[in-house]
Amino acid sequence: MYNQLVLERRAVPTTSSIAMPASERAPYFDMVVRVVLAVYIAALPFKSLLIVERNGFILLLGLLIGWSAINRRLFYSRTPYDMVLLAFVLWVRLTIPFSVAPPYSVMEYGKLLQQMVVFYAVMYFFKEPRYRQVLLGLIGVMAMVVAGYGISQFNLENPQAVVSFLPAEVWLTTFLVMVIPFGLAVALGEGPAEIRAVGVLAVGLMTVSLIATQSRAGLVALIGELWVMAWFIRSVSAKLVAALATVCVITAVVIVFNANSTPVAGVTAGITNSLPLKSGLHSVVHRFDIWWFTLSEITKHWLVGIGYGSQSYFLLYGQDQEVVLPGHAAVTHAGTHNIFLYLALHVGLPGMLFFGWFIVRVVLKSSEEYRQAHDWLSKAVLVGSLVSVVGLMLRLQFDQMLVGSLAVLFWVLLAMAVLSYSSYNRAAEEIQVRRF
Repeated sequence: MYNQLVLERRAVPTTSSIAMPASERAPYFDMVVRVVLAVYIAALPFKSLLIVERNGFILLLGLLIGWSAINRRLFYSRTPYDMVLLAFVLWVRLTIPFSVAPPYSVMEYGKLLQQMVVFYAVMYFFKEPRYRQVLLGLIGVMAMVVAGYGISQFNLENPQAVVSFLPAEVWLTTFLVMVIPFGLAVALGEGPAEIRAVGVLAVGLMTVSLIATQSRAGLVALIGELWVMAWFIRSVSAKLVAALATVCVITAVVIVFNANSTPVAGVTAGITNSLPLKSGLHSVVHRFDIWWFTLSEITKHWLVGIGYGSQSYFLLYGQDQEVVLPGHAAVTHAGTHNIFLYLALHVGLPGMLFFGWFIVRVVLKSSEEYRQAHDWLSKAVLVGSLVSVVGLMLRLQFDQMLVGSLAVLFWVLLAMAVLSYSSYNRAAEEIQVRRF
């Protein structure tokens, strides 16, 4: 009997026999990685902090390599998008030897890998709810600061497009289109009243700042986001906000284009002189010229493209003087001005299809997870991320702006969404149980 008890005790796993968590092997190492990662993310929309962003990533990468060496494993958490992301990343790598400038494409490919590193790092080190909440709060504060400074730049007497802390108004527009849905989801959600009030304030600041960018593509994306949000939330207030915004934008556009054709002295002319909205059909015609030219070139480079990275376009087409029809602008110096045309031309149709497949999967999966979510924060994050992706894709039909710090922020927001998936959290709990 005694021997049997001894054997049973020996069979019980002890602390030493269970794989020790990283925090026990390297005290405070996880927290150091989180702090550096949070500072790196906070610096993304600030042009003057570019040195912090770049050096922050170098420091972050060094910490992640050290963490992996100490723990003898990678900072990897399985996601529903691993296979499609792997297919896209590998395909882009395959196209590099066929680029018009392989060294440049290698450099741009490094930026893509950087985005993947940040995505999986956020997935791993911010999986606990308390850390996710802190990071989401940080992004919210960051967005209000950017929006507030953008509003302060606007001058009614000289209504130039505002840029806030970013390099140009197209950057600011894209940033706002990505983060406004999260504020909307909080403002229209089921959270505490004080948090909803902060969401309303944030949305107000960001919307005014978006209008001040004078971006018609941004306004189109915003209207699309409002209607998608209303569809998912299914509240009367959401539908009223979407309808009111749609009427306001359509009215402003009609006034602008009417004033350009037959201005009424003292009425429409005075309005359009101060209305923060770009006018004229010239840029619209220019977009169609660009897209037609790009489509004609895709037929020549449909398999592997001309090379990853936006500068490949200028290296191939921007060297010679271009002769254009009267009333039309040159297109060989303009870029594709469309995310899907950009991918099709630069990495071939397979690369575009992989990315499109990824976007469709994100929308469908996030929709499914939103319907299964129970707590208000998960619902807000999921519907916010879903609407953000839809709005961003609308915005990117007119510009190719998924680059630089904006691209990194996109993957951060997506990681926050995946961490809110109930299926992801159940799988993580099952893994922990099996490990124990």
